Amino acid sequence: MQESKLKFSELEMMIFTLSLIGAILLATLIFGQLGFAWAFSVVQILMFTIHFVVLIRTKNPVYFIPTGMYGLWSLTFFPPLANSPLHEVFAVISVFFLVGFIWVLATKKINWRYREILELAAKPVTDASDGFTSRPFVSGQANFSRNEALGLARFLLKHVICFPIIEAERIVLVIPRVMWVYLLGFRRSYEEATYVALAKSGEIIVRIAQSDYQKFKNELTFDQLCQSLGELFKQFLQHYQEGEPRKIIHKLNSI
Repeated sequence: MQESKLKFSELEMMIFTLSLIGAILLATLIFGQLGFAWAFSVVQILMFTIHFVVLIRTKNPVYFIPTGMYGLWSLTFFPPLANSPLHEVFAVISVFFLVGFIWVLATKKINWRYREILELAAKPVTDASDGFTSRPFVSGQANFSRNEALGLARFLLKHVICFPIIEAERIVLVIPRVMWVYLLGFRRSYEEATYVALAKSGEIIVRIAQSDYQKFKNELTFDQLCQSLGELFKQFLQHYQEGEPRKIIHKLNSI
């Protein structure tokens, strides 16, 4: 297996997760068992809300599994429902959703693909002669219709690979480290992000953000890295045009 060219890139999600765990532990220390129940149920309501929004935005039915799991956990631990006759029903059903959630995680069905995309882009790049530049890079041309580009954008959004921003002259496929930032509407601009744009003229335009470039262990030749990322998305586009978009998933899963 090829050694990763990326540094650790999950810091934001680690901080988010540890913050939630810390809040639950603090509530337990201060208020005891009741504090745990309230804090845990509030965290589950938060996670339910996030995944419900993602379910609506992506239209991917797989997200029904974590949405249902977090929703049932919130009902199971919510103190006002502790004496409800349905309390045990919620708990039992949530076990089945938990099993389903483990399955979707193990099969990478709801994986964010930021790391895999950058690894695939870096794979053929061996030189380290020129460092980062902020300008967008034109990686070449491709033959596609706007409907094909829109279809690819919908597929990539459904599988949380990219977040598409539709413009009159091009379709911008943003590759964020934290997909929730875009899916939940906290961020709408892309000018400082890493993206691949499919222009109406057929140009493939690539921009790699400095913060993402710094995630690589070595200073890879920037133009080669941008060219490789553009070629990767040309392959994605070709798979979609040939009616085989699942090959995109298989390629990402190969990392």
